[in-house]
Amino acid sequence: MRNTKKINKIRYGQKTGAITAFITEENISELDPFVLWDHFKAKEVLLSAGLDYHGHSGIDAISYPVAGRLRHLDSAGSHVTLASGDIHVMTSGNGVIHKDTMRPNNGLVESFSLWTALPAGDPEMANASSINIAAANIPLVEEADTTTKILIGSYNNVTSPVNYSIPITYLDIMIAPYGAWFFEPDKRQTSGFVYIRSGNVYVNGNQLHSRQMGILQPSPLPLEIKTGNLGARIFVTLGEPLHQPFISSGSSVHSSSHNMEMGTKKIMQLMASLRN
Repeated sequence: MRNTKKINKIRYGQKTGAITAFITEENISELDPFVLWDHFKAKEVLLSAGLDYHGHSGIDAISYPVAGRLRHLDSAGSHVTLASGDIHVMTSGNGVIHKDTMRPNNGLVESFSLWTALPAGDPEMANASSINIAAANIPLVEEADTTTKILIGSYNNVTSPVNYSIPITYLDIMIAPYGAWFFEPDKRQTSGFVYIRSGNVYVNGNQLHSRQMGILQPSPLPLEIKTGNLGARIFVTLGEPLHQPFISSGSSVHSSSHNMEMGTKKIMQLMASLRN
């Protein structure tokens, strides 16, 4: 039997309306550098669903719609509509405000949000920026039992076009029934989780079901995921820890109270500019 990563803990998430949150202020330091993972899903949506203008600072925010279209507007100058399968990376830095609206596909909207903290110092307080990557430019690796979409990072010597702020791997994976997926990540990416969008999987003897997050025990070991008779659609997310303080306001994360105050001030200024 291979010596592979193990599941340390299973999280079931906190559901509020259409959003299920799996990383909260109470456990924000457990998955360094990841500080948010939200699953947004709503059915029977007639027109649109989303959030009006609000602000963030100190984080990189990755938006990934998988059902419906996501209209994104932000103060960094990004005004884009993401189709299902596109990804958008917004670096909030010293402060940004944005508005996201999901438009349904046959009444369904579904998307995933992943945040990572920015490294303390200049990167944490840099000017905000945004990039959008179309699904056609995101590489797929097809193997006997699996298809792996490389949203960020590398898998089997294939690399995503996204130039990300810190070393992470973010993969969207389909595994056939009675299939197996194996990955040897960068040994410095010791932190991470597996999230089950549908089906169920086995990770080193632990079973994970749909809409569960399996926190991986920190280690440089490879990762093996197997399925039974159902097959599965999953996410694998791994990263190199930043080893810095995380101070969270819920919408922003910083390494110091001073930086949080500066980010909050910038967000207030940007929100005020909307009303003028």
